[in-house]
Amino acid sequence: MTVTKSNPFDKIAEEYDQWYVDYKYSFLSELEAIKYFIPASGVGIEIGVGTGRFAVELGIRHGIEPSQAMAAMAMQRGVDVMICTAENIPLADESYDFAVMVAVDPFVDDIEQVYREIFRILKPGGKLVVGTLHRDGAKAQKYMNMTDSEVYMHARFHTVGETIDQLKKNGFSGFETCQTLFAMHPDIIEKPLPGHDRGSFIAIEAIK
Repeated sequence: MTVTKSNPFDKIAEEYDQWYVDYKYSFLSELEAIKYFIPASGVGIEIGVGTGRFAVELGIRHGIEPSQAMAAMAMQRGVDVMICTAENIPLADESYDFAVMVAVDPFVDDIEQVYREIFRILKPGGKLVVGTLHRDGAKAQKYMNMTDSEVYMHARFHTVGETIDQLKKNGFSGFETCQTLFAMHPDIIEKPLPGHDRGSFIAIEAIK
């Protein structure tokens, strides 16, 4: 996603943030899947931190975000946000122990460049946790049909296999997956299960 004054996410920042309230159990279920792979210690960064909802719950103090409106909301929640794209992260090599990226991959211009940049800023043995809506899942299919949405009309969702291939091509290894969102809109917190054969939301662990 390009940093411009016309960034479509600037226009929906409030609506986007309200989703976490309206669909609390979906958010908390996704959060549990990300936590499944979060290391117990180390300094982390969220790539595409949005309004800061995940970062705050995960105890992540640093993030990058191209939408100025969303970045402002994350900063209000106490996250230190750099306004930049994930394809060009102005950080030194080997800066972080782990990185988290949730529901970002459909919206970037060059996903492989994103993975190269994350690989670069991770320390040796560092971990990336990717949270993604599996392209064949009900959630992604819903968004793919929203062709009149300025945000979703150009979104490119991926299968888990495609994402792992992209990560592997750019240096990552040691892949593990877990899944959640077995219901479209759960009314409980769905605990993550290993694998990626049933849930709409998949967390992928990748090691540098």
